[in-house]
Amino acid sequence: MPLKLNQEELSTINLTSMIDVLFLLIIFFMVGTRFTEDESSIQINLPKVAPNGAMMQTPASRTVILSPDGSIRFDGQQVTVGQLKTLLVQSIRNYPDTTVHVKSDAKVHMQQFTEVASAVQASGARLSVATAAYQMPGIRH
Repeated sequence: MPLKLNQEELSTINLTSMIDVLFLLIIFFMVGTRFTEDESSIQINLPKVAPNGAMMQTPASRTVILSPDGSIRFDGQQVTVGQLKTLLVQSIRNYPDTTVHVKSDAKVHMQQFTEVASAVQASGARLSVATAAYQMPGIRH
């Protein structure tokens, strides 16, 4: 077995590159905080935004009223069944989630109500039929 005459050198860690990186980080943060101070001192009038919302109010529902004399009113305007269908198709094209409320007098002929309901359904709108609460005669609530 050979004798070792030289003592082995202990390994050392070279810290030069780590110190360089540390100084670069310190300089970076010093310069960065200095920019933040400069930016905060600049007076800027930022543009203001109006509350978000639609530019036009979308009609949540449209109303069709059937009278006993045979007249049909669509949002207060007197129309025929053909005109009603055309107006509803245009309305649904612009506002697909529109609900159409049909208010009918009790004395309206069933045929007229069916034609109007069919026109509403053909337009693609949701149909809602307005009714009044019925109270049995002689019963008090």
